Amino acid sequence: MQRSLLVLLTLLTLSLAGCATPQSAAERPYTDAEIKQFALEMLSRSGLPYEDYEKIRSALQAPNYRVSNSIRDIGPQPRVLPEG
Repeated sequence: MQRSLLVLLTLLTLSLAGCATPQSAAERPYTDAEIKQFALEMLSRSGLPYEDYEKIRSALQAPNYRVSNSIRDIGPQPRVLPEG
């Protein structure tokens, strides 16, 4: 009797502890500005030669530079037909 009561109390405690844990916030995708800022920070810490650093930095800061963070950016893939 005591063993079943102990098991029941243990299961009740574990289920209540699971309900009490906070839900993790849903992660949001990073914006293009955040990705560019991170890339520039990593570039500044890279230790590249000045010419390479300037080339990459100017490419990152170009107004037409856009980072793809979505599967929607990939166009439709051509279908491959089986031979035979």
